[in-house]
Amino acid sequence: MKALKLAGPKKLTVEDIDKPLPDGKSVVIRVSSCGICGSDLHYWEYGVGMDGLPGLVMGHEFAGVIEDAGGRDDLQPGDRITAIPVNPCGECSACSQGLLQLCTEFRNRSNIGQNTPGAYAEFTSIRSDMVRKLPDSINDLDAAMIEPSAVSLHAVRTAGIRAGDRLLIIGGGTIGLLSAAWARISGASRILLAEVNRARADAAAKLGDVDEVLDAKDPEMDSKIKEMTNGGVDVAIDASAADRGINSALNALKVRGTLVLAGISFKPQSLSTLVFTLKENTVIGSFAYQIDEFDLAMDFIARKVLDVEKYINRTIGLSEVQVACETLTSGTSGEVKIIIKP
Repeated sequence: MKALKLAGPKKLTVEDIDKPLPDGKSVVIRVSSCGICGSDLHYWEYGVGMDGLPGLVMGHEFAGVIEDAGGRDDLQPGDRITAIPVNPCGECSACSQGLLQLCTEFRNRSNIGQNTPGAYAEFTSIRSDMVRKLPDSINDLDAAMIEPSAVSLHAVRTAGIRAGDRLLIIGGGTIGLLSAAWARISGASRILLAEVNRARADAAAKLGDVDEVLDAKDPEMDSKIKEMTNGGVDVAIDASAADRGINSALNALKVRGTLVLAGISFKPQSLSTLVFTLKENTVIGSFAYQIDEFDLAMDFIARKVLDVEKYINRTIGLSEVQVACETLTSGTSGEVKIIIKP
């Protein structure tokens, strides 16, 4: 089968590799669609997967058709499915609390698209209990948006957003915009978004998820936010993983406000502890999502409560992913989501 492999820093190659074989346990899937995730772009930049090795086939936001149902009696070949791309041990301290996405054995286990072949390929396979059958109301492209929608839902839930809250989001990519959509569903009264990329800021303004888009390069942005919100926002969600963005979010918070760190950086970062200490702000991380949040995101998309189609800019083949990664990391593209159709 054809698959796209990491061949080095910022280098992808299409290669022929072995198709996953039925083993009576895992579900073998013919991939229909797969989203390019921000974490994929990090792996692309470094040229290695989570295990530090080259050759990874990325891809964990996907949908497809069952080739072999493995250990699932309720599924059959031809069923349209998506899957939760985690492989928790089920026994560690996190798993015992139901926090499967925080499994302490994560790095020591096979995780699709992270350290084991993912969905940048014609076929992939995954443990059977993580597979979800798709309702007819979700098409293949929207199905690839369920996973990032769940990530954003978890960020909004972690923030504890309530009706009437004022919110600042840093970063107008997929996670930032979907966080805005979930925040609106949760009752946020005013949603501001800050973005450094002018093209992406313009795109965010047209999508309609936020009340106002701010220029994150504006040296007066922090003071403008405080003026606009009468002293600061209740909640900020950082989806930029940039030092400047995180610190702007801290500055924008009111006393005892909450900052959720939803962006991912592979490097140590710097933030002003004095700012959040003097205001007794809460700073909390948000990683992936819980199983029920994936299922809830799928339900909201199926019922058209959450519109994800508007974030998809285009579809591409495996041979076009290299250029797409270059575009998405250029800092000048207004594209939000690109979907691969292997």
